[in-house]
Amino acid sequence: MLAVFEKSIAKSPDALKVSGDSEAASALNKGFLATHFATLHPGSVTVNLGSSGFMAYSLDKQNPLLPRLFAVVDDIFCLFQGHIENVAVLKQQYGLNKTANEGIIVIEAYRTLRDRGPYPPDQVVRDIQGKFAFIIYDSSSKATFIAAMTGRLSRKAAGSLLLHSRKGASSHPREG
Repeated sequence: MLAVFEKSIAKSPDALKVSGDSEAASALNKGFLATHFATLHPGSVTVNLGSSGFMAYSLDKQNPLLPRLFAVVDDIFCLFQGHIENVAVLKQQYGLNKTANEGIIVIEAYRTLRDRGPYPPDQVVRDIQGKFAFIIYDSSSKATFIAAMTGRLSRKAAGSLLLHSRKGASSHPREG
């Protein structure tokens, strides 16, 4: 999975910046990085988000226990990898039909946060149990929401949660 956004949408990690070169090639400039990803992963899918950036994914060399999915609902784009253990509970909680997959579930969780907020970003993933990572891009508000989790968010299981929302990032270790 790869997502690259224009700097006003998501801040680039310092490790990816070229120091001392104001004319450095942008990952978005002329589709350089998207083309390179497609070359490395034949059969990959690239979703062009216009001047905002792009999202790309490939199904090759996929771990069958951590599948990759792509979903779009109302101009909210989601790249999802992993599995959710409590899918049935979440489908009921968000009023989703039986065919909704994990990508649709996290989009609905994000929409709940966005539309009924203000909630802290960890509220979106607090009830999701499993091992997953996802990248959401909301084209209507030009916002990103990115989360990765291993383990469960419960008081008894070990694991950690990394959240990134818009331009801030924080690590939320679970309390045991």
